[in-house]
Amino acid sequence: MFATILSWLGGGIIKQFTGPLLDAYKAKQAATNDAARIEAEQTIARLEAARDIALAEASDRWSATRIGRLLVVLPWGIWWTAIFVVSIINPLFGTSLVILDIPPRIWDAANILIPAILIGDALALWKRK
Repeated sequence: MFATILSWLGGGIIKQFTGPLLDAYKAKQAATNDAARIEAEQTIARLEAARDIALAEASDRWSATRIGRLLVVLPWGIWWTAIFVVSIINPLFGTSLVILDIPPRIWDAANILIPAILIGDALALWKRK
């Protein structure tokens, strides 16, 4: 049980990249020509970059951009999910449920926060290089 909890906390990020990276390294070793070797090297580089970004993101849980994503993306995701679910439930069960629009002040805040999150992510990537 303890191993399961530890794998949930930290191993998930590593595990999702380990298998594909091992496959890419095996493909590079088994390459019979330059084109296959170059393709395997590109796959390795892409997977390593994605792994590095995921590890950096996981290690910085309380960054401003991460909190901003939670404050912006989570409510919008819930709202769009509710719209989707209601659009399915209404015709199936003959109900007339309605999802209210997000208040204008929240839309105004999103117009500021979403670009700020994007700029923060871009600066964080630039800083890592």
